[in-house]
Amino acid sequence: MEVRIALCQVPGSGDVNENLEEVRRITEKVSADIYLFPELFLTGYGCRSFDGSVLAKAERSLKELCCEKGIAVAMGMPVVRGGETFNSLVFFSPEGRTEYDKLYLANFEPYNEEVFTPGRGPSMVEWKGMRFGLLICYDAMFPEIHRYYATHGADAVLMASASAEQSEYAMNTVLPARSFENTVYTLFCNNTGTGPAGRYFGGSCAYSPLGKALAKAGTGEEVVTVTLSSSEIESARKIRTHLADLRSDIVWD
Repeated sequence: MEVRIALCQVPGSGDVNENLEEVRRITEKVSADIYLFPELFLTGYGCRSFDGSVLAKAERSLKELCCEKGIAVAMGMPVVRGGETFNSLVFFSPEGRTEYDKLYLANFEPYNEEVFTPGRGPSMVEWKGMRFGLLICYDAMFPEIHRYYATHGADAVLMASASAEQSEYAMNTVLPARSFENTVYTLFCNNTGTGPAGRYFGGSCAYSPLGKALAKAGTGEEVVTVTLSSSEIESARKIRTHLADLRSDIVWD
């Protein structure tokens, strides 16, 4: 089983329609099964005022695009639900949509996400025969999320991010470790350019189930593609038996 992923390291403007046009342009130029975009790409990371009708129209456009082309789009975007606004990664496909709300909001310099409500749990989706866990930026600092996905059948984790230069070392250190310790792919799609948090470092990267960088973007606008293989996951789990060796009898007080 193989799935081709496009990590779309492109800066979102403050114009939703412009960003949707960029999504379509990329899907027409680059062949993939899943197109992953940065955190809050749809509105631009700096946007903090959200029009529900505009977001609903954008969702319809993304659904139509996926149905038209037989693809999936994992979009970083705000979701307004029950009077609350979430920083979300929404996975659109011809089969429907799956939402993941960022669990750990970044409210430390240089970030400010106080307008959002924290998410309440993990979220997984299956597409093209593979299972994907969804993740957003600062969530990667909490290893239990990756471990949850791995122990619940995930083959890969799709991660949208808007990480500034200050976070480059952390992401480059943590993400290969998350892949290695859980023997899953990690697909990291970061923003590029500048925003409220400063300059984004780019560096979108696909990590193998053994934590090796398979494909990595530079600092500027770029679309990186990588093919995930179920056989590579099986091979990695024979070499590194971390998941098989987990013990349920240990009580952590």
